[in-house]
Amino acid sequence: MTHSPPASGAVIVAPTPTVDQLRELVAKACRILYQQGLSDYLGHPSARIPGTDLVVIKPKHSPRVRGMDTMRPEHMVIIDLEGNLVEGEEIPPTERFIHTEIYRARPDVASVVHTHQPQATLAGVIELPILPVLHVAAPLLEQPVPLWPVAELVVDSRLGAELATALGQASLCHLQGHGIVSVAGSVEEATLGAIHLEQLAEVCVKAAQTGRSPRVIPTDQIANLRKRLASPAGRWAYYAELAGAL
Repeated sequence: MTHSPPASGAVIVAPTPTVDQLRELVAKACRILYQQGLSDYLGHPSARIPGTDLVVIKPKHSPRVRGMDTMRPEHMVIIDLEGNLVEGEEIPPTERFIHTEIYRARPDVASVVHTHQPQATLAGVIELPILPVLHVAAPLLEQPVPLWPVAELVVDSRLGAELATALGQASLCHLQGHGIVSVAGSVEEATLGAIHLEQLAEVCVKAAQTGRSPRVIPTDQIANLRKRLASPAGRWAYYAELAGAL
């Protein structure tokens, strides 16, 4: 199966980011995810440092590292694909193997976001399909969201590799009873993927409560939407402004 570009619209074209820029982007993603109600003190975005086997990632919640809304570039840490701390004063997240094993399995992925966002997690628990029913978010779901039926903490490379296998070539995956992952070619797109998935999940859950089937946007219309939607840069700036992260 070929990998489709993540759904947030056209791919963001930008110069290769520096490590400092990646720290800034990951910190902004933390604050956006918090502001959108997709994460509280738990959850973590990350970014692969181009041309290396190193990853910028939000550190573990601790007495010093508080909620996602407080994250700043200087809090971010750098780890290798073994999960070892390479740079930074804080401890990497326990579930860093979600990130490292996806990066190991997917050279195309430049960013991973893991959240416990409520509506998408609920849909995964009850195995309710999240369908392409909203125009801006619809291109995210050109294929169904795969399900990894494991609620355990991903605390080692074995579990991380199992999750990466379940994700396959998709841009999203349910961790059943746990949360979701969103992957993409940039921090912006991976973050927008999580936001759009939650929007779609909320509509699908509410539709299921009515007992009626929602109208699914046809594939030809999704293809046209993908061509005509504005760059995701505008949506990223909008959510960043809401989170006070511009």
